[in-house]
Amino acid sequence: MIGAQLRQPGCVLFEGAQGVLLDEWCGFHPHTTWSSITTAAVDAAAACFDFAAPIEHYGVLRSYHTRHGAGPLPTHDESLNDLLLEPHNHSEGWQGRFRSGHPDAVLLRYAFEVTGPLNGLLVSHLDVFQRCTSLKWCESYSTPSSPFIDRLPIGTRGDLSHQIMLTNLLEGARPQYAVDSIDSDRKYLDRIASVTDLPVMLRSYGNTSATVLGQ
Repeated sequence: MIGAQLRQPGCVLFEGAQGVLLDEWCGFHPHTTWSSITTAAVDAAAACFDFAAPIEHYGVLRSYHTRHGAGPLPTHDESLNDLLLEPHNHSEGWQGRFRSGHPDAVLLRYAFEVTGPLNGLLVSHLDVFQRCTSLKWCESYSTPSSPFIDRLPIGTRGDLSHQIMLTNLLEGARPQYAVDSIDSDRKYLDRIASVTDLPVMLRSYGNTSATVLGQ
């Protein structure tokens, strides 16, 4: 039945259950979900139903980082929770405390590397600069064992000991911020371009389709 639905005329949208940094094999164990969020997982699911049509993969990210619960978030800034109120994200319930953080080039690089091949990016919450004076840009980390880390090592799929090592590293990481802050959507998109050459296909500036802009 699912295979027949997939072959109906039109576009089929497959959305991952969570962000890739919560992926069961690529995320920071044990603060992960029991699901895979990579492009390979989508391709494998399509193959199960003999779906042979071309598949495009897009990465979705917002202008700042958020996280529920106790997982690592090196750029967490308590003041952002007050400035960037999100009525649908709160700290009550099983998910745990909701936190916000400044954009982080180290986590972005890692996410792009473990996700798999992408056709482009969709960037949301770009209206943040109308509500918040500016955001900081994390270029690298310092840790007790290293003064400079700008890239996280990629482990072998299924090696949870490696993912635990990354969790421990991130919990001891101190963000090293760029001198210049980000006070506009254009500056943010320029920073993204310094991390990846993927094109930004859509930009969102609010909570309705009327605020989405193409290239």
